[in-house]
Amino acid sequence: MVGRAAELSALHNALSGARTGHGGTVFVVSEAGLGKSRLVHECIADATRSGMAVLRGRATEAGATVPFRPLTEALFSLMRAGGVPDDPALAPYRAALGRLIPEWSEGAGHREDDSPIVLAESILRLLSVVGRGRGALICLSDLQDCDAETMGILEYLVDNLSGQPVLLLATIRSTPSPALSLAQSSARDRAAQLMELRPLTDDQVCELAAASLGVAADELPESLLRWLTQGADGNPFVVEELLRGGIDAGALVRSGAGWQVVDGVPRNVPSTVAASVIDRARRLGPQWHHALEAASVIGRRFPLDVLQQMCGLSDDELYTLVQVGSEAQLLEPSRSSPDWCTFRNAWTAEAFAIQVMPAKRRSLAAAAAAAVESLYPDMPGELCQLAATLRLTAGDEPAAGLLFAVAGRRALADGAAASAERLLNRAIELIPAQSHAVQRAEALESLLYALTEAGDVDQALRRGVDLYGSTLLAPAQRAELLTRLAWVCVVGGHWEKAAEQVAIARRLLAESPSPAQFAPLDVVEAHLFTLADNQGDDRAARAEALALRAVRIAEEIPLPATACQGRQVLALLARRRSFEDADVHLRSMFATADAYGLPIWRLRAQIRLATNELMRTGDTEQIMLAREAALSLGAITAGAQADATVAMQQVLFCEFGQAESLAEQLLESTTRMHQESEAQFSLVIKIAVQAHQGRQEGMRRMLAEFRRLGGEQSFHAPVVFGHRAICALLGEDRPGAEAEMARIREWERTHPTIYYQSGRYGLGLLLEVLADRAGRAELAETRAAEASHLRWNLQFVLAAEAVLLGREGDPLAAVKMAEAQAAAAPYPMARHLALRLVAEAALADGWGEPVDWLRAAEQHFHSADVAGIAGACRTLLRKTGARVMQRRTGNSAVPAQFSSRGVTAREFEVLMLLGERRGNPEIAKLLFISPRTVEKHVASLLDKLDRADRRGLSELVGGG
Repeated sequence: MVGRAAELSALHNALSGARTGHGGTVFVVSEAGLGKSRLVHECIADATRSGMAVLRGRATEAGATVPFRPLTEALFSLMRAGGVPDDPALAPYRAALGRLIPEWSEGAGHREDDSPIVLAESILRLLSVVGRGRGALICLSDLQDCDAETMGILEYLVDNLSGQPVLLLATIRSTPSPALSLAQSSARDRAAQLMELRPLTDDQVCELAAASLGVAADELPESLLRWLTQGADGNPFVVEELLRGGIDAGALVRSGAGWQVVDGVPRNVPSTVAASVIDRARRLGPQWHHALEAASVIGRRFPLDVLQQMCGLSDDELYTLVQVGSEAQLLEPSRSSPDWCTFRNAWTAEAFAIQVMPAKRRSLAAAAAAAVESLYPDMPGELCQLAATLRLTAGDEPAAGLLFAVAGRRALADGAAASAERLLNRAIELIPAQSHAVQRAEALESLLYALTEAGDVDQALRRGVDLYGSTLLAPAQRAELLTRLAWVCVVGGHWEKAAEQVAIARRLLAESPSPAQFAPLDVVEAHLFTLADNQGDDRAARAEALALRAVRIAEEIPLPATACQGRQVLALLARRRSFEDADVHLRSMFATADAYGLPIWRLRAQIRLATNELMRTGDTEQIMLAREAALSLGAITAGAQADATVAMQQVLFCEFGQAESLAEQLLESTTRMHQESEAQFSLVIKIAVQAHQGRQEGMRRMLAEFRRLGGEQSFHAPVVFGHRAICALLGEDRPGAEAEMARIREWERTHPTIYYQSGRYGLGLLLEVLADRAGRAELAETRAAEASHLRWNLQFVLAAEAVLLGREGDPLAAVKMAEAQAAAAPYPMARHLALRLVAEAALADGWGEPVDWLRAAEQHFHSADVAGIAGACRTLLRKTGARVMQRRTGNSAVPAQFSSRGVTAREFEVLMLLGERRGNPEIAKLLFISPRTVEKHVASLLDKLDRADRRGLSELVGGG
């Protein structure tokens, strides 16, 4: 730690911050040998002393394309230290974490999300739980050799650790690499601290040498110091290696007079260090020297049994090699894999490797590859990539390419699309098209899948061109690829590109039609007809016909996933006619998924069924069960969709605090995971929270953020218009609300109907009826729409019908208004808003109980602090000649049964004292008012509460 006091202090402060919940990231960057590992060791010791949790992992050059290697090693270290925290907050993330630690997937349910963003969020949640109350340190070393998937996770962690009790400490070589670029850009953005280690000064080299040799600095010979300062260039590792090599070679000896340099000193630092390493190996004997050379051809990290077979070592000889190599500080056992070993540092491995002549290197590499393939025919994990690299070193490019293709397909199956892309690109470069045409085409096909899984639709389409016109793949194979590409385009909203792929695929299948291939194509095209702009009844009918045909074929073959996709489209289309018909498709989808073991499709059906039930009845029981099912499956995305549905319903129920809290959690997680549409809808919920409380300024702030995320061009726009209409009505801005309803109608004229509770099928009709712009014909048209029977819409439709009946002088108007209020029972704000709106019409037309309605509405909105509409209710009451309470501080404490009758706060105080059988003089004294004023209050109470005498009043509040 010579010369590293400032760095140690900075790390100590960073650890203190993590322990108090203010974590972050520190990147330690330097060339090899400057002390990164020692700094990490000291930081771990500091963290351990303070009781922090410590996780540690390392990237390796051999594992540069092994997905998540350093993270897996770090999490294994957590398991060894105490296992997985049993915390309910981690329940939905266990399945995702099971991708790294297989044991963790036990009991975690089916994994829905293979997205690296979901995995990153899961690791962030785990680290936060591990560090709760004590802090956590995660050390990841040698990230210059890091795989692409780990880099993606690291970038996510760097962006989100600042408010967590976690410090990420990462070491990187100063040579160009993606990890170094991340460190530098994060430091520029102030998202991380960049700690660049510099070479030691001459004085610090002297101090280090003295400490290593166990003497005072002034006791070192000048010639030794010149040797070290000139040869080591300030590199602590080289200083130590030069000292050790000098002692081993007899060039540096200790006598009674202290340390002395003998026979001069070599000047070439790299060769000197290499020579010291090789010399130590030679001292072990020829057998071990040869074995170490063979190991260096495999890589810095190597499997022991492969080395054993290459060199013909017995078990005892292999054990001896590891032992003597460790004692000579050349080798060390692998921390993560007991059957593997590693060279002590990169320079040691390189020192051996440069000594091996090219011909011998090729021979050793071929022997190593043969050993891997013999010992591990299936070549699990990183062994497949190791064999591919060895075959390439041996000069067998076709064999290497085929192995890289296998490794790429495995990475793709594990959801590591970026690593799969790199490996498959390498395979395509190495596999010759002339002699291995089919295998190269298959690798290209796998690459296409990897690109689509990674969401790189444009690149997938470009690479797909090589396959579309290829004569190496049958037309049916190319059509299947195009169908896959088309579905990716649909999911990404690339309608035109999706349509192009569908058209080409249909042409390819024209000569040899197969129902099994047409069914998935029909599903994709049905989605296009359903979701594309400017749709009409004809397009909807074509979409339904295609989906029905796809489902029939898929259920006969069977193709269960395609059948579920088709039923999902049919349910969406059926909603326009009948939610019951939609449920028929969803129940069939559920049954298919259940029969064929497709838990995620079953969950999707369950969520959609529960959502339909919620909209019909206002009952949340089924959606809450669906939420629990999503948690048990670890289906984070589906769980978030269920949460969003619940949060929006909480807004309608006036449970604003719960809705806002859940929406904030959703916004935080979806923003971190770059789920744009879901983040937009989280903001829609927050807009609704403000709008339904009449908070125009708060709503405007949320709207600005919604626009920033592109929400006004999304499918969420009409529901935002509906909430803005609500806010306008609460501010007594009727024209503003009508304008928002007009925007909804205009939007849905050219866009598909996604939301059925935006106002078009309920509130909009009521406003049109109140404005005398709609009558019986418009009511009949609205009631013919299935959406008008959803409970939120139904309350307004029934209220509109009551207004029309009252305008016609029909005595059933009051009955219809009672039905409207019954439908509105779960929705306090909407129920009282309808009372205020309808009361004005009832006053004009002389029907119903508008005074009672206005009093109830005034009491609700006054208590909710919505001044505009509460004041309007009081104004209307005054016009009727009804008594209107004076709103003083304390009125909110008047129970609804009294406030609805116009009892004021002061009158309620008098009433309570009457319940105690107190006389007027005593009441006057207690309330600091005159007895005459008490008499006035008692008279008012008798009138408002319809009681004959004081005794009747006292009985109301406890007098019997």
